[in-house]
Amino acid sequence: MNAQVTVGIPAYNGAATLRRAVESILRQTHTPCLIHISDDASTDATEEIGRMLADEYSNVTYTRQPTNLNHHGNFRFVLGQAQTPYFMWLAGDDYLDPNYVERTLAVLESDPTVVTCVSRVRFVRADGTERIATGTYPLMGSKIANIAAYLSNPSDNSRLFGLHRTMPLQQAFSTVDFLIAYDWAVMAGTLMHGRHAEIPEILLVRDETPGRAYVEMVRRNVGSPLQRGLPVLRMTGNLVRCQKIPLCVPTLKALVAINMAQHIWYMRVYHPWYRGFGTFLERYVVWRLTTPPMPT
Repeated sequence: MNAQVTVGIPAYNGAATLRRAVESILRQTHTPCLIHISDDASTDATEEIGRMLADEYSNVTYTRQPTNLNHHGNFRFVLGQAQTPYFMWLAGDDYLDPNYVERTLAVLESDPTVVTCVSRVRFVRADGTERIATGTYPLMGSKIANIAAYLSNPSDNSRLFGLHRTMPLQQAFSTVDFLIAYDWAVMAGTLMHGRHAEIPEILLVRDETPGRAYVEMVRRNVGSPLQRGLPVLRMTGNLVRCQKIPLCVPTLKALVAINMAQHIWYMRVYHPWYRGFGTFLERYVVWRLTTPPMPT
């Protein structure tokens, strides 16, 4: 196929929604898209459905991982397989409006300085209530201004599911495993290569993971008390040592702010005595270090 876009679906125990996700790509007004499902050693019927989809559609590839790669490893795998100029991830429990690829691709092709384009996103919670994602705001200023603004407020990880230029995204994805905030590191890394645009309409619907799940992941997967208390310390090291983001006043302030904010978030959950002090830090320290996104 003469495809421009690869869609990687890192799936794990997603039997209930995998077909919906794949069919939302197959219905795109921009065709064809190559679809690569990577099943991260699921224990439900994901394998059966994935193989069935690959048999039904010539542009769908299914890979079953022999052992669990974990979240970041599975995302890295499908990205590493991509050979098209553009790439995007789609979670197995999310789905796209039929115009998503066409609209985001048009932005990337019309502006070579843009490396990522994402639409507005609607989250659907388990109880059926909805909210609009806050993490897709455009970053169309200078490199330093964009990185500082993003690190000051990465919010949810919805921009990870935008359409990206493949090569800058592959360069920004760390070869070193760290589970906590790797998605923020990837997106901050792409800002070294260009800008992020936003389509103002809602063209992507995502299942919302409760915020508590992320702080529990820190508790479960991070070994030392220091790293648990500073959950994004390894992300910071990746950005400074590997991706070599510019270290100047705006970016340094943003790095301190995000480390403090995530420290407060973790400590409040597991150490209730810390809540008052955390509020003080937020009110009088963190907000002074944050950089708002530049108006577009």
